[in-house]
Amino acid sequence: MVLFALIFGIIEFAWVIYAGNFMAVAAQQGSRYAMVRGSDWASSCVSVSDYGCKATAADVQNYILSLAHGGINLQKSDITVTWLTTTAAGSSCTQYSQGCQVEVKVSYSFPLHIPFLSTTIPLSSTSIETIQN
Repeated sequence: MVLFALIFGIIEFAWVIYAGNFMAVAAQQGSRYAMVRGSDWASSCVSVSDYGCKATAADVQNYILSLAHGGINLQKSDITVTWLTTTAAGSSCTQYSQGCQVEVKVSYSFPLHIPFLSTTIPLSSTSIETIQN
């Protein structure tokens, strides 16, 4: 039984490492999506594949949820998008404007399914990008 629990523990912790890496990629991709759709575009985005539009926090969340995520239920994740009013140098700027920053944080509680141990491991990743367009 100990060997059986050890093998499943190793497999589960490999899944945790995969999920943690995917949270980092999801946050980075979400901030990149927001960075190229943040400046002075006149219209709002209609779908996650639109370009030349101003993305909202909901657009960024929908984009992250549309990413391929094998084995991870991102519907249960917490995705927070914050449009900062500072530049990378620390000076103030107008929200959504070129040079300002956008912060995307993705949090997820990964459920462990190890025999005799049932718990969750909180995973979180934050990405900050400077608005380019």
